[in-house]
Amino acid sequence: MYVQAVYFIVSSMFEQCLYFNTIKFSRLINSLWEEAYRPLGLSPSHAYAIQFILEQPGITPKNLAEKMRLNLSTVTRFVDSLTSKKLVERRKENKDKRECSIYPTNTGKKLQADLQLISKTLHKTIRELLGAEDVNNAITLIKDFSNKIISETE
Repeated sequence: MYVQAVYFIVSSMFEQCLYFNTIKFSRLINSLWEEAYRPLGLSPSHAYAIQFILEQPGITPKNLAEKMRLNLSTVTRFVDSLTSKKLVERRKENKDKRECSIYPTNTGKKLQADLQLISKTLHKTIRELLGAEDVNNAITLIKDFSNKIISETE
């Protein structure tokens, strides 16, 4: 009886826990995204990084980190990985020898259509699965929550 009571308390605690539920949802979404990008040999994060680079050739690692809301060291590892796959290249710019810019290679550029198709397919699939209005509302709510936390902690 005691074990059942403790299980109920812990179980109900997790049911109302924002952290637990967002992490659980994130893992589910991540597995769908990983499966979709696997044929290209990319993780979802690497796929998004190269999409930013394709949209803005010559972006600096610092700007890429800001756009992706990641640490510069994480973006550096992403760029290292994409460089080793010959999808992007770093170029030193004349302005500041310490700073480099990131450009897609021809191989990277050839992925653009596939990346766009995968992105479209994922968005269509998730909207069909969960309902377009609910997905749009969830995205808005998550962005609002994120912005509130950022503004309160900066």
